[in-house]
Amino acid sequence: MKLLQASILIFISYFIGVALAATANDWRSRTIYQVVTDRFARSDSSTTPCSDLTSYCGGTFKGIINQLDYIQGMGFDAIWISPVPSNFGNNYHGYAANNLYEINLNFGTADDLKALVDELHKRNMYLMVDVVANHMGIPPNYDYRLVTPFNSTDHYHGCSSCPSSCLIEDWSNQSQIETCRLSGLPDLNQNNPYVNATLLSWIKQLVQNYSIDGLRLDTVREVNKSFWPGFQQAAGVYAVGEVFVTDDVDYVAQYQTVINGLLSYPLFDSLRQVFINQKSMYQLETINQLQAEYYYDQGLFGVFLDNHDNSRFLNSQSDQMLYKNGLVYVLMSIGIPIIYYGTEQGFHGANDPYCREPLWTTNYVTNTYLYAHLSTVVKARKLYQVWEYPQIQRYADDNFYAFTRGNTFVALTNVGSSGPQVHRVISFHPYTNGTKLCNVFWPSDCVQVYNSQFDVYLNNGEAKIFYPAS
Repeated sequence: MKLLQASILIFISYFIGVALAATANDWRSRTIYQVVTDRFARSDSSTTPCSDLTSYCGGTFKGIINQLDYIQGMGFDAIWISPVPSNFGNNYHGYAANNLYEINLNFGTADDLKALVDELHKRNMYLMVDVVANHMGIPPNYDYRLVTPFNSTDHYHGCSSCPSSCLIEDWSNQSQIETCRLSGLPDLNQNNPYVNATLLSWIKQLVQNYSIDGLRLDTVREVNKSFWPGFQQAAGVYAVGEVFVTDDVDYVAQYQTVINGLLSYPLFDSLRQVFINQKSMYQLETINQLQAEYYYDQGLFGVFLDNHDNSRFLNSQSDQMLYKNGLVYVLMSIGIPIIYYGTEQGFHGANDPYCREPLWTTNYVTNTYLYAHLSTVVKARKLYQVWEYPQIQRYADDNFYAFTRGNTFVALTNVGSSGPQVHRVISFHPYTNGTKLCNVFWPSDCVQVYNSQFDVYLNNGEAKIFYPAS
């Protein structure tokens, strides 16, 4: 009887683990809100500014819990948080771990992290955690005895095949990228059996212990590709990797053979060229053709316009109408959308650390134009379930770009708020004559298909999302 009971318990535990693990397919319908844990919300709800953006400012897991209504109010159903292990010194960002097995107490306790996960799951929201398998933090004098669990020089790549600085200096040299140090951070040797096995065991336990739904993998290209399939399998959940290359789709695509999805940096660059620099919108046609050719599953790529490693969009382009167009593309195009915290408040910080501003100084107001904009577009994405349909280009020229996802028609322009009215006649579309299409931003703004075509007018640089009227 005891043996039978034990077998049943094992089966139930396995079943629950499988049932709660979010697969890659589960993530296709999600819309992710990225937070820097230290900068999103404090436990005590205080709103005083942070005096030093290079150090801890006070954001916590409890703070995130307290502001989930704010996030969910925009329609987001997943959040991505910073790495959770303990870090050396004032490394608030989480990318300089000193102990993989301890939670960063600046963010809260292990129970606080579990409470965050529980609250998210009650709301049918997912948690994505940023993780690092490429390096550890820099101990004083590179004394690895201060690092857990990788406390020996054998656990790291040596500097014999690196420049005298031991740093990555030649980003066209793949061997150097994979074995030398990024910003001086000790580079783990995943070919060492202990390192390999320990990283796989760690990620498996992290995901299971905290019921994590997905992972963002830091510095993917800095690790040999052969390591990642085992890491992905050990995690047992969807993972999206960082391959920080903007100008080589083929290079980025090679990593989707070893990881579920990747952050779409080439698309990020094209979107910024089109909507910040107002370059030809044919660039969107070009990047989409390249992605379709090289990526085996575009739907698993993370699509974004801002993140913690780059100056914010509005730092380079202050026209919010151009920003709104870019955000519509991110949320309605193929892929998993990722919106960086502060977007809804019009944050415009420069490069790191200034793009990691505390959000609490805004008092989490929900009456901004961008908060409303994001809410409307995310709602449309969900209502029309655009992830179920391919992205089909319907029109492209220098100043106008349109595509459909199923019956949803998206029209964008890069002329900006002071630009001329944009008028295009759409003859390549999926609608029958007589179909009435209405704009989700202004439901009274409707057009009708006549003689197999319809007119689109964009005023003051606006974007439109049309859907057949019921």
